[in-house]
Amino acid sequence: MVQRIKAVIYARVSSEEQKKNGFSIDVQLDLLHEYASRKNIDVVKEFTEAETAKQTGRHKFAEMLMFLKKSKDVNAILVEKTDRLYRNFRDYVDVDDNKFEIHLVKENEIITPNSSSHAKLVHGLKVLLAKNFIDNLREETQKGRLKKASNGLFIGQVPYGYKKLDKNTTVIDEEKAPFVRRAFELYASGMSLEKVRWQLKNEGFIYQPSNKVISHGQLGKLLKNISYIGELNFRGVIYKGKHEPIISDELFEQAQISAQKDNKPLYRDEHSFAFAGLMTCAKCGCSITAEIKKGKYIYYHCTGGKGTCEQKKIYINEADLIPQFEEAVKAVSLAQKHIDYIKQGLKESLADKKEFSEQMRTNLESEANRIRHRIDKITNEYYDDLVDAKLYNEKRIAWNKDLDEIMIKLEALHHAEQKYYEEGVRIIETLKHAYILYKQQSPIEQRKLLNYLLSNCKLEGKKVSYDYNLPFLYFVNFDSCRKKYPGCDSNA
Repeated sequence: MVQRIKAVIYARVSSEEQKKNGFSIDVQLDLLHEYASRKNIDVVKEFTEAETAKQTGRHKFAEMLMFLKKSKDVNAILVEKTDRLYRNFRDYVDVDDNKFEIHLVKENEIITPNSSSHAKLVHGLKVLLAKNFIDNLREETQKGRLKKASNGLFIGQVPYGYKKLDKNTTVIDEEKAPFVRRAFELYASGMSLEKVRWQLKNEGFIYQPSNKVISHGQLGKLLKNISYIGELNFRGVIYKGKHEPIISDELFEQAQISAQKDNKPLYRDEHSFAFAGLMTCAKCGCSITAEIKKGKYIYYHCTGGKGTCEQKKIYINEADLIPQFEEAVKAVSLAQKHIDYIKQGLKESLADKKEFSEQMRTNLESEANRIRHRIDKITNEYYDDLVDAKLYNEKRIAWNKDLDEIMIKLEALHHAEQKYYEEGVRIIETLKHAYILYKQQSPIEQRKLLNYLLSNCKLEGKKVSYDYNLPFLYFVNFDSCRKKYPGCDSNA
């Protein structure tokens, strides 16, 4: 009698909003239970959760891995598809290290420790590109916010002392602005932050009805905020704002001079070393740093940040490291016949991306339509004297802000899709010409390529060890496997 497979089910949605709307969890569970029944698989436990890719950790995912590690006779996971199981490479490694059997039901694929190198290659590609797509989406969303900032518009909540009339109009809040002006005047006079806090209270200035005295941290941030001189700081770049200043440039500058007594800037000299920031010490785990000796020779050594380390006394000439990293790059330079296998994986991943994008676009457009309906409804209620002007303006401003954010995400989705296609080409070209490209690049670009290909680079003595990032690990194994055993891709 054949022993039935015992498995767990894992289902995930990417937001609490999707979970509330019954968007995906129930559909996934129905699909997975039907699959288990058809394949005579015993489902011993379900794990479901709704979290985003931005959040740190997944409680149910971690709980599932712990359950599987403790279970002697349960080692299979049933999941809808690749991007439902993995958010990032760490998740992939956690699953792969424990040799679990993965049933990707919608993709009609089962990944096991004994799967062919080709199956693992395609699977690794999907993980890589799914992560790349999410990263690009986040980056493009930030670019949409950047566009607003470059047009002089606040993103999100306005600073204390201002208020929004609508999504594009910010004005001074005459009730709160005097607090800001007086805080700058007191601090610019040389008074400490602590004394400024209590002087404001003594003069009758109220920060908030529920918190009459401003905290030390809040006051420090307020006094460094360049918004009060009519400018915006978005991700370290200064833009001219469309809002009116509360204080003068001179007063702001004087306050910053007063702050210098508490702030000592640190400077460091940085060189374009090819392997700087790439390796850690195999002995103590500290960073490997580089320096120039005798005016022209580059040497690497352990920083010894955790105390005494024998590696700190060993200086390795860059010339001894160059051939080791060159060999690492050579190993992923594949022939055209191998590229054809990779293209197949890219095509399969493209289909997953299309489904995900269409689903996300539909969600965003539906939410935008719901918000527009709310705005139309409350506008009609205002015209019919069913709501007052204050409530109408508050709701309209809030909903327009939400609508604006959705428009940014829709535009970001379009740009992320374009980058996704470029990433597929980039992978192929990297694998076809990796070594040639590497040799032609500057030290900074070489380091970028090494970071793209490698991880966990360690230096012990003069020897470098490293792991390949997924899916390049499978490219290396795939290529060497085919050279040594021509039939191994079919599990010969």
